[in-house]
Amino acid sequence: MKLYAKLLRFIRPYIPQIIFASICTAMVTVTTLLIAPLVGYVFEVIETKDIFWLNMSALGMIALFLIKGIFVYGQEYLSYFVVHRVIVDLRDRLYEHLQDLSLDFYSKWNTGELVSRVMNDIQILQVTLFTGFVTVIPHTLLLLGLLAYIFWLNWRLSLLTLIALPLIVQVIRLFATELRSISEGVQQKAADITSHLEETLSQIKIVKSFSMENREIDKFKQETAHSFKINMRAVQILATQNPVIALLQTIAVVAIVWYGGFEIIKGNLTLPQLISFATALGIMTDPGNTLSKSYSVLQQGMASVKRIFEVEEIRPTIKDAKGAKELSRINGEVYFENVSFGYENESVLKDIELKVKPGEIIALIGRTGAGKSTLMSLLLRFYDPTSGRVLVDGRDITKVKIGSLRQQMAVVPQEVTLFRGTVKENIAYGRENGTDEEIMAAAKLANAHKFIEAMPQKYDSEVGDRGSRLSGGERQRIAIARAILRDPRILILDEATSSLDAETEALIREALDRLMKDRTTFIIAHRLYTVEKADRIIVIDQGRIAESGSHQELIAKDGLYKYLYEIQFKKTGPDAERVG
Repeated sequence: MKLYAKLLRFIRPYIPQIIFASICTAMVTVTTLLIAPLVGYVFEVIETKDIFWLNMSALGMIALFLIKGIFVYGQEYLSYFVVHRVIVDLRDRLYEHLQDLSLDFYSKWNTGELVSRVMNDIQILQVTLFTGFVTVIPHTLLLLGLLAYIFWLNWRLSLLTLIALPLIVQVIRLFATELRSISEGVQQKAADITSHLEETLSQIKIVKSFSMENREIDKFKQETAHSFKINMRAVQILATQNPVIALLQTIAVVAIVWYGGFEIIKGNLTLPQLISFATALGIMTDPGNTLSKSYSVLQQGMASVKRIFEVEEIRPTIKDAKGAKELSRINGEVYFENVSFGYENESVLKDIELKVKPGEIIALIGRTGAGKSTLMSLLLRFYDPTSGRVLVDGRDITKVKIGSLRQQMAVVPQEVTLFRGTVKENIAYGRENGTDEEIMAAAKLANAHKFIEAMPQKYDSEVGDRGSRLSGGERQRIAIARAILRDPRILILDEATSSLDAETEALIREALDRLMKDRTTFIIAHRLYTVEKADRIIVIDQGRIAESGSHQELIAKDGLYKYLYEIQFKKTGPDAERVG
């Protein structure tokens, strides 16, 4: 019931449509209920041999089905409208919620699992809602109406009908309980398959380069085989349920026909009344069977609702504080004030004290895992320090609106992944109101204009999935153009020139020099010769600032920086570690 209450939030805005759909449903029920007495009346007319009323009865039957058809249309159209709108709203809300969640959430959840919940589980819920609006409610009303009618005809015969009902309901409940448990396993296995598919297709180059196609195929087949077994268990339950219920219904019908004949012989019932009674029972068979199947569908839907709202209930750990203010245009001063940070029980940064002037270029170096990227994540407020503060222009960033902070920053990552769309759309990603002239100017400054103009549709050319139609160097220049167009006050560069040929690297270096001009810049450096011109080099080791100074000053200190520098350029030992 709690899950249904949560779902009701998305249904409530469409109460007017539901009311009109309910009116149509009530009219469908009424017209369907009139069929049984009308059939009985036809047999009474046949007994009287009145041709006029026989003709009128036939026309009345046609008119009844015509009226019923009109209301069926209204019922189904409005019901489907409500269901589709609820599904669209729920999927939009879930996607919006995923965008709001903090990065620590994504470090714990598998992407394929989330995709499965947004797509597969909501699709199952859609079927469930269709079943509820289009099947369960109308058929329940019809069943209740038919029960009232047969009791009016003959209460003794009706009581006999109801003897089998508790048994049928109990059988349905037993099957549905088992099916709900299995349904959760079916949906989890579907999520596992989606995860495997997303992971392998997104890293298909790695799979092929290591000749691991057969292994991945085997793993995928194992997942689908397991899914098949679970699905077949669900099918087995459904396939068993239907004949069992049909058998119980048949026994009930035979008993009713026998007892009805007995009542006619005794004079307590007429043949037209028995025919009306049998017609009503015949009509009841369809809603009875449908409701028994629908109960199973509803149980499957509840498993999906549970999985959907499990994600929706998770709250972001990083969000705007109460009373947070907009951060106006900044100068770019950054101060890490005695900052420490850790992931759960693992300490990553310890007592970081670093003040950066506006326009200063700071290079961050250290061994892999030293904490360089984490420090930048704190500046972007992807995480909050466990102690200490991060200040921008003297303002604690936890007390300003996150959007107004990040809008004044730009990140150029080492591995650039573009979004599906055009070159123009990707350059304008951080500033959608950028004009064509501004986009082109940014591309020229990023040394990207020449290769863009050589593409078939120039700036309107599609970049492919994750930028697959562009080379690594071209993607990096698009990312630089994006940062230039954004015009940030603070720039974060994850060394973007590794694994490039000399000509492409020179073009990117020139573009980066233009981008860094008059901006506070942090360079996460992997190759030390790229940071020799930095105003200051910060050496981070085991989460602490080990050294700070210019290239020449740090070389003269004969400390960790010099050691790392010599490893790269003089290869002084076999235990050389990668810097990054």
